Amino acid sequence: MIRTALLRYHTWLLITYICWPFSAHALDFRETYELAKQHNPGWLAAQSESAAGQQERALGRSALLPTLSYRYSRGENWSEVLQETQRGTTTSDMNYSSYSSAFTLTQPLLDAAAFARYQAGKAQAEAAVLTLERARQALAVQVLQTYTGVLYANDDIELAKAHLRALQEENERSQRFIDYGEGTRTDQLEIAAQSRLVEAQLIEAEDRLNDARNELHALTGTVAPPASLAPLQAGQLAHNVQTTQENPVLSLEHWHELTLAHNPELAAQRSLLEAARHQLHQQRAGHLPSVRLYARSQISDSNSENMIGQRYDTDSIGVEVNLPLYSGGRVVAASRQADNTYEQARHELDAATVALRNDVERQYRLTRSSQQRIEAYQHTVTAATARLEATRKSILGGERTNLDVLNAERGRFEALRDLSRARYDYLLAWLTLRWQAGVLDNDDIDQIAGYFAP
Repeated sequence: MIRTALLRYHTWLLITYICWPFSAHALDFRETYELAKQHNPGWLAAQSESAAGQQERALGRSALLPTLSYRYSRGENWSEVLQETQRGTTTSDMNYSSYSSAFTLTQPLLDAAAFARYQAGKAQAEAAVLTLERARQALAVQVLQTYTGVLYANDDIELAKAHLRALQEENERSQRFIDYGEGTRTDQLEIAAQSRLVEAQLIEAEDRLNDARNELHALTGTVAPPASLAPLQAGQLAHNVQTTQENPVLSLEHWHELTLAHNPELAAQRSLLEAARHQLHQQRAGHLPSVRLYARSQISDSNSENMIGQRYDTDSIGVEVNLPLYSGGRVVAASRQADNTYEQARHELDAATVALRNDVERQYRLTRSSQQRIEAYQHTVTAATARLEATRKSILGGERTNLDVLNAERGRFEALRDLSRARYDYLLAWLTLRWQAGVLDNDDIDQIAGYFAP
């Protein structure tokens, strides 16, 4: 059964490598992140969304700038004219061609609604820029989560394989003891039971690896076998963890301050709140008069029945005042709607602030606890290895049994698996903390990339 599980895994691994392009090389975290920026649909969609949102500034400004329009018309007219005379009603038919051509230039002079629309557009464009920055930082976290997901599943597979090999050796050793008349069938039954359990764990790890590789493919457009990813350099990470523990830089309160000051999501929400406030002013301005300057140049020919055959070339300039009197309650309803939208944006900002503060605290504590877990699991692995060696020596003296060896071996592999998980959890919590605080930059990505090397 053990050999069957190993054979299945090796077959799957061989197929994976055959499918991998021959020109492929080891992918480190930085390269994976750059691929994600080129291929990830979510990031590409965020860029398009941001580009569209930034046009709100130009749209708002357009209402304050001059507008130039041209109108042209030419038509054939058939008119029947009835006229009362002393002789009675006379009827005459008139057929004529009419023509009109006009250029009109207008410039708003006083328009509160247009100015409020411009201010709202500026705030919305700023929100679009901040939202894109938030998405860029989120992409780095997503890449790390997917990248380490592949590595952890692969580590789990390697540990399961090593455990199966160790159990195979124990099985052979137990068989030799039986051949010498010193062993028992109970040991072999226990080895078989543990082998079944490890085989199940191996299958589960293979499934998780396939899922993680599919996520990596969706993120980067690359179908990379696990061996092509640069692994984590545990020694360098351990040095960094120890240094951070000995020299803590920022407190939780400082991280909260950074979040309020730099988080792009909160800044975008504040810009959207400002936009909602200006949109409220825009709707309320529906009650106010507007003034605009206009200049028009118009040519008309036979513009009506009493102007047949007459051509006019007219230039005019003037001021036009528009005073709203009644619009069926539209202005009042639109103002109330905008006021409710403003309140909604204000409450959403409060909710986002609370949620981000809570998540920053969670990631801060997870970062600190992951540091402690790494140190604890390192000691556990060392102790478990020493225990396994001592237990094997004790068998020769008759103080321990093969069952004790199996238990010690299982404890060692569980400690190795937990140590691997703690390392990846620490990196992800550290990067997520900086993302939620809004201070994640290229230097942080380079630092993370430095922990992974072929």
